[in-house]
Amino acid sequence: SRLFSTVGVHPTRCGEFGDTDADRDAHVEALAELAEEGMRDGTVVALGELGMDYARTSFCDVETQRRGFLAQLTGAGRTGLPLFLHNRETGFDLLDLLTENRSRFSGGVVHSFDDTADLAVAIMDAGLYVGINGCSLKTAENLDVVRTIPLDRMLLETDCPWCDVRASHAGSNHVRTAFPTKQEKKWERGSCIKSRYEPVHIIQVAEVVAGAKGVEVSVVAEASRRNAYKLFGGLQKKH
Repeated sequence: SRLFSTVGVHPTRCGEFGDTDADRDAHVEALAELAEEGMRDGTVVALGELGMDYARTSFCDVETQRRGFLAQLTGAGRTGLPLFLHNRETGFDLLDLLTENRSRFSGGVVHSFDDTADLAVAIMDAGLYVGINGCSLKTAENLDVVRTIPLDRMLLETDCPWCDVRASHAGSNHVRTAFPTKQEKKWERGSCIKSRYEPVHIIQVAEVVAGAKGVEVSVVAEASRRNAYKLFGGLQKKH
């Protein structure tokens, strides 16, 4: 199989851990057991998506998110799996938590990165990768940040079905590959669904990064491939 998964609780769903230490411990134990089961059959390669999200505190307040995030690091220490991290509008707060607890996890990637070059540098200095998708490539400022991220610290992603590269985005000027699309109710084999990003669109992300950096698409793709193997160890043996 070429399909792999992660196990974790999104920051906006950390209310699932409950209000007591006993509830939280039970939830963490269940997550760790699920992750270990997936490790045995080769389907689980990371913990996540976990992290912090200050843009959607209506779903889960910051303190609850923080407790849920720290609780999940127990599973990271137990399994040795890297982290697939969510970080939205937190400034350096998530990075500070990661730095304070760096000994508790093996590595990770901050996905869908759309923040500043300073934060990207700090993330890389902490030994983490930066995940780039269509949401990372919307503005000219985003492209400037991408130019500063070395290819050996970058992972490409689609975050499907979201984060498409739209015609109104600055990155769209570098897209070279288009796919036939249909409205969902008129879908037919060989077409993508309109406004839905799919795994095949990863080529567009690679094209935008390559265009912004002035390198060949194949160079970007190969770098991301190597980084994925390095972070999610053992993938080469599983497909």
